[in-house]
Amino acid sequence: MAIRTLAGDAPEAVFAFLDTTVSARGPAHWRWKYRVGAVTEPTALYFDGADGQVLGFIGMMPTALHAGGATCPVAWFMDWHVNQSERTVGVGLGLLRKAEALAGTLLTLQGSLDTRAMLPELGWRHTDSARTWIRPLSARFIGDWLSKRFAVAPRALAGAAAEVLVLHYRASPPAGMLPHTLREVTRFSAEYDAVWKARAIEFAPVMTRDSRYLNYVAAEYPDGGYRLQLLCAGDAPIGHLITRLDDVDGFRRGRLVDLLWPRGNRDLLLWMIQTAAWDLQTQGADYIDCVASVPDLADALERERFDARRSVPLWHHRLPATMPNPERWYITFLDCDRAYR
Repeated sequence: MAIRTLAGDAPEAVFAFLDTTVSARGPAHWRWKYRVGAVTEPTALYFDGADGQVLGFIGMMPTALHAGGATCPVAWFMDWHVNQSERTVGVGLGLLRKAEALAGTLLTLQGSLDTRAMLPELGWRHTDSARTWIRPLSARFIGDWLSKRFAVAPRALAGAAAEVLVLHYRASPPAGMLPHTLREVTRFSAEYDAVWKARAIEFAPVMTRDSRYLNYVAAEYPDGGYRLQLLCAGDAPIGHLITRLDDVDGFRRGRLVDLLWPRGNRDLLLWMIQTAAWDLQTQGADYIDCVASVPDLADALERERFDARRSVPLWHHRLPATMPNPERWYITFLDCDRAYR
């Protein structure tokens, strides 16, 4: 029995374990997510028995925190699962401790109920500065929410109320913001890294958003669904907007995944959110959701008729004393793996 690094020669039993315990997405998905063969640093660990049976797994998304000219390597841990029969023999704890040792500073966003109950006992701390936000766009979605939220209300009454409420939430075509435009791309080129370096100073503390990382998360995602756009002033890129459209529980879900802009330009931020909402609505989205952790983005979302929902705990362990408090970090769906869940 041993803890092993997920590598190119990993047995199919590892992917079968993930398909069974996490989600039936197939080996290609897991190889993409944990960058099997694409990077040298370990991104996932598994525990197998003498018979080759996989007993546990933990996956990480390595990145870095940029703050005031300093850079701190960190990693988000994501899929942490243990075979039911092994939950009392320390397999999960062994995997977590090994991941902590490899990452130095390990993070997770949200976490399952079991995870959130266990982490404080292991010395982890959390902040609740990140919140989910939602903007309904269709009467069908609002009616469904009302009928579930107020179970005593007749569905017909919920539908009638939804037809009124949707008039408040529906997006309108945004006015022009010349010389600023959004230009769709299939990938971010290496030249975008100069833009990222300029924005990183303004957004610090912030996780890496260079071309390599953005392409990994969005452009190379096996199931597609992302829209990548460069924010340009004339011909010059100055930021980006990433959105996603998928199907969840019978509805078309739009996601405001990530955006960077010259941070002092509030009007430009509002225009980007307006444009994203209009584009997703035009594509048939029933609602849009996103995560925001900083006041300027939260204020803009509220102005653009997004409603704040629950807090999303950001858990951290072994954060160096020289790094800023996580309550100040810029967090969106891009961070961790919540952009496609």
